[in-house]
Amino acid sequence: MEQLVNFLTNITGDVFKLLPMKEAEMKGQENHLLEYIDALIINLDGAIDTYPDLAGQKQYLYVINNLQYLTKHTIEFKQWRRIILNSTRNINNLIAMFGGEKNAKQ
Repeated sequence: MEQLVNFLTNITGDVFKLLPMKEAEMKGQENHLLEYIDALIINLDGAIDTYPDLAGQKQYLYVINNLQYLTKHTIEFKQWRRIILNSTRNINNLIAMFGGEKNAKQ
């Protein structure tokens, strides 16, 4: 489970990074945000094969679905922020469930 906890801990930071990336994009900076989200989705989906325990975890599936939604819809930053923070909270809950420590910042 240590490897799974390490993966979830790292992916939390990767998902959280979407907030400053979106802010930068809103200021006109080209940062390949959609490509980054696509890469995250691929990583999250692939992790289900690597860590089969994730396949049955509703919170994990919600994170993937939320990121998919962001790639298909234009939304206000307030909603974007809420989706990202909910996603990182869901991952942190999974970290705790699999025996790791929740990130205090999330």
